[in-house]
Amino acid sequence: MDLEVLERSDRHLRILFKNVPYPILNALRRVIMAEVPTMAVDEVIFVDNTSAIYDEILAHRVGLIPLKSDEALEKYLPPEICLKCEQPEVPSELKELCSRCFVHLTLDVRSDEGVVTVYSGDLKSDDPDVVPVSDKIPIAVLGPNQRIAFEARARLGRGKEHIKWSPVTVAATTYVAKVIIDKEACTLCGECVKVCPEKILKIEGKELKVIDEMKCSLCRQCVKVCKDEAIKIDHYEDRYVLFFETTGALKPEHVLNEGLKILLNKIDKFQKSLKAEGVIK
Repeated sequence: MDLEVLERSDRHLRILFKNVPYPILNALRRVIMAEVPTMAVDEVIFVDNTSAIYDEILAHRVGLIPLKSDEALEKYLPPEICLKCEQPEVPSELKELCSRCFVHLTLDVRSDEGVVTVYSGDLKSDDPDVVPVSDKIPIAVLGPNQRIAFEARARLGRGKEHIKWSPVTVAATTYVAKVIIDKEACTLCGECVKVCPEKILKIEGKELKVIDEMKCSLCRQCVKVCKDEAIKIDHYEDRYVLFFETTGALKPEHVLNEGLKILLNKIDKFQKSLKAEGVIK
């Protein structure tokens, strides 16, 4: 297996994988979207709300604000343990664990005169490691003499429970294009160069060349306009690209590492189940 990091930033990661089965890579993508935990507001208790927005709408907006979660994964208990507290009969030891399950946040904004915009930066957290990823996410607009005040609880959750807990905004696996040019059939008319949206084709001298095959989007516009059928678009059978963009709750490297750990743990449990049933040794 070979891999190459094509793009990297504090919010996204694009990696080229070679000789990795596509189903395995797609399983990793699905785990990243649905299984990697992050913090998000789960409960909101309103003290006062005289704005034009209903309580439930405000609660929904607050729940969708991404919270920094890199440190939270080590400090707080996973949702599988916390959700046991919602059972009718809760063991006494679990009742004492709420401080390791929840982060409390408060907000209290009043507009005495004029119009005031309430931002995510107005949320005050009792844990400095769990705060909104941005202070500039608008929550509501207050008119004169209006107020919003509430207390909120955030906990770890997973995207399969609600999208607000997903650490990514998008996660995709794509094929790597293979551009095949028949130099003998090509008349250098240049039509394929004109229609290519990614501008990966170029005529140099008496030859049509591919500038950057990785940028090909497989749209096949070049194939459609080539009357001489001198160009074909296929894809490599052993190369795939994994791309994901985070909400900012976790660093891309952290998302990938957690996703791999969860996927390997699932495979390990599956193997143990097969051994327990005598299917494999």
